[in-house]
Amino acid sequence: MSDDPTLATDYHTGLLSKDLPHERDRLGLLEQWGDPESQAVLAQCGLHPASRCLEIGAGAGSIARWLAGQCPDGWVVAVDSDARYLDGPPQPALEWCQEDIGTLEFDDDSFDLIHSRMTFCHLGNRREMLDRAFRWLRPGGWLAICDPMLMPASASADPDVRRFFEATEHAWTAQGSDMADWARALPARLAAAGFTDVSVRARANVIGDGGVYDRLAALNIEQEGGYMVERGLVPADVHGRVLGLVRSSRLVELRSITLYAWGRKPLPDGSAAH
Repeated sequence: MSDDPTLATDYHTGLLSKDLPHERDRLGLLEQWGDPESQAVLAQCGLHPASRCLEIGAGAGSIARWLAGQCPDGWVVAVDSDARYLDGPPQPALEWCQEDIGTLEFDDDSFDLIHSRMTFCHLGNRREMLDRAFRWLRPGGWLAICDPMLMPASASADPDVRRFFEATEHAWTAQGSDMADWARALPARLAAAGFTDVSVRARANVIGDGGVYDRLAALNIEQEGGYMVERGLVPADVHGRVLGLVRSSRLVELRSITLYAWGRKPLPDGSAAH
């Protein structure tokens, strides 16, 4: 954590706060980019019509709505610290919950599935949350977590891009987020927390490929840059040049690797769940 008083010390007021003007658009792009992979992973976690699910960090709610459609005889609790973008038609199996997951408690063995995307890396108590999720799952239930590993700023060949991403690294660390090492260690952390049958799926994200990730990266950079220019972390001209490079697809580089890791809480006798 940074002692710089100009920097946020939590996600709510930091680089990608939900108070920023284009946050709903950014969440929509995140859904377009990430939902197909999330659905593919969750389909491997033994969903059935009566599954009880918890979505941690629901964002704009697309995965929670999808889970509710997959589990019409069960129920889905979708938790986010700021529920202003959780919308869509009512679904009987879906409950929205605006709370900080760190302050919530559920009974042991409450859920068949717990899913979280791009959230654990921002939680100050992320290691403790693995243990809590383990308790909340019924034996045989699954925990699936998706988080990013950002490439180090020093890897970029462009000096302005390096300067910009060095500033974002500083700001992420200041607000308590781990965008470098947390995801890398997720499989080992799941195993250490007691999960078995741990599986991993990785995805390389390249700026300049002309797809949805380009638009998501550009909106991330626009919002991150506004925050950092305001605080004197980067000059406005550097931010403008980097944003222009990304929007025009003239910057081509590996920006991150997204890692999904998922595992199962063992049954009491250690046998496989069916």
